[in-house]
Amino acid sequence: MALSRHGSGVVVVALILALAGCGSTEGKPAAAAAPQGADPVVWAGTFCSGLGDVITGVSAMAKAPPTPQGQKDGLLQFSDTVQRAFAHTAHQLQVLGAPRVTDSKRIQDTAVSFFITAAQTVGDQRARFAALDAKDPDFVQKASHLAGPDLSAASTQIRELTNNKELAPAFAAAPVCQQLRVAGGGGIAGSAGGHR
Repeated sequence: MALSRHGSGVVVVALILALAGCGSTEGKPAAAAAPQGADPVVWAGTFCSGLGDVITGVSAMAKAPPTPQGQKDGLLQFSDTVQRAFAHTAHQLQVLGAPRVTDSKRIQDTAVSFFITAAQTVGDQRARFAALDAKDPDFVQKASHLAGPDLSAASTQIRELTNNKELAPAFAAAPVCQQLRVAGGGGIAGSAGGHR
């Protein structure tokens, strides 16, 4: 069923595509004195860490039985995994603090706000999935209509973070982010890997 390819999985795709450009900035970060804060590589790793759980959830959802009830159960379980991962990542970033880069407060606020909003969006979407009747002949069609939140603004925000001249090397260096690029497919790994 095409249903398993929709839903909150688009959040993951948007984020991984944003990470695909990591490490491809031209030039070096400015040599100006950087403000105090968290190690950028640690911060970037924390940012990427929750997404690893999401990818695991995608794999689990793909194994759901191809019945309407199996698809519904898979979507609900996936939504729970994604919501927890995003909420946990927001919390971890708050505990860690802003990265040690220029304009760190705006970067921190953007990242934390993104993960909090994403967790709430997935939670709202989960509630709508839960309300659907898997025995309804139109279940797949109704679920598919619920499965497409507009992520253009979020994708733009994340792309700004991952392409930031000071943060891009940190995203490229953080092992968790490297694993995400590999998990996202050879093309993503190829476009982002090897730059260091």
